[in-house]
Amino acid sequence: MTKLTPTQSKALDFIRGSLERAGVAPTLREICNHMGYKAIGSAQDVVAALRKKGFLYENERQAARTFQLTPEARGLSAVTGEFDPNTFVIPCLGAVPAGHPIEAIEDNIGTLRMSMALLPKPQPPAAELYAVRAKGESMVGAGILDGDWLVVRMRNEAPKDSIVVARMGDDVTVKRLCHHRADGWFLQPENPSFQPIFAHTDPFVVIGQVVALQRAFA
Repeated sequence: MTKLTPTQSKALDFIRGSLERAGVAPTLREICNHMGYKAIGSAQDVVAALRKKGFLYENERQAARTFQLTPEARGLSAVTGEFDPNTFVIPCLGAVPAGHPIEAIEDNIGTLRMSMALLPKPQPPAAELYAVRAKGESMVGAGILDGDWLVVRMRNEAPKDSIVVARMGDDVTVKRLCHHRADGWFLQPENPSFQPIFAHTDPFVVIGQVVALQRAFA
């Protein structure tokens, strides 16, 4: 991993801190103010260096607040400036309903730090992981409660009986992926108060497999 200069590290910490606290990246003007620059070009230069070194994704959009951290940047310690190989820093993308499907919030709202030891082996690539907050009670039988953070691996297929995130038109939901010889594929809730969703009547596509969860106790 290419090392950062103190100036680049300061800028990256500011961008990452904004994403973690507010869920949005800073503007170039905000980077200027934080770094003590007078010209926007100086902020553009440090951002270009972070992209070149692999800490920010290349982005064709030049609009404000579009900076996106790479997995390497998310795993970089703000204290030591070194990459922690035992920790995944996972982007949080909002809420996925664990109940009746509703429109999901897909904006990045921060990050979730998780030890690699808590993920199934073989561990999935960090770039394929994101976290969403469960909403509803349809998966309580599987131990998924309202408000839990679900760690999801991006994929278009998953093993039968695994817990998945599925898209139905513009809506998404989290359920167990099941198959019946006569009725085909369906999404099974883990709560008898909810009904299964059959693909032949309500088409859906798998967009991720749930691989772990984190829960905060009040």
